[in-house]
Amino acid sequence: MKASIYFLLFILFACKPTTTSGDSSTQAETISPSVEIINDTVAMTKTVKEFLTWYKNNYTQTNSFGFTYQDKQGNYHVSVQQGEEYLKYLKSSGYISDVYVNLWMQYFKDKSDYLEKNPQNEGPPEGFEFDLVLITQEPELVFKEIEKMKSTVIERKGDKAILQIDGLGYNIDLSKENGKWMIEYIATENYD
Repeated sequence: MKASIYFLLFILFACKPTTTSGDSSTQAETISPSVEIINDTVAMTKTVKEFLTWYKNNYTQTNSFGFTYQDKQGNYHVSVQQGEEYLKYLKSSGYISDVYVNLWMQYFKDKSDYLEKNPQNEGPPEGFEFDLVLITQEPELVFKEIEKMKSTVIERKGDKAILQIDGLGYNIDLSKENGKWMIEYIATENYD
């Protein structure tokens, strides 16, 4: 009889909720972080896929900006103004952060300085021989993979994360701004 009372008390205490006053917020707190991580991973992947789809659909317009030009002697120069217009157009997609814009704006300025100090008359000029968004000479290979693309979050610290595109060799830095994941940087094994 004593054993069955102890067993009954054990069952009662084991089944007792860990919260007070019927509040289930403690239980929700233990579940919410994993749900939030899953939701954020889905949102990050969605941002990248939607941006890549936008880029594919607007590829001709995006790449119509003249980043470089040749002077009368045939030496290449960078049009920082065209670079700025290009970045403004990319940002109009709604998926590119100010960090991305600032990094690439610095890239245009650095390449401009480099070509001024190191004249080059054979093209394409160094740093402009590939697609600047996808860092490849064959962006169509990436475009073909958009719909079946899989990804993994390889690092996350608060509102910053790195999303790895499985099988394509891309790591994409993202930041959460006003509840939306935005692309800060696109890195690839081929360049970076």
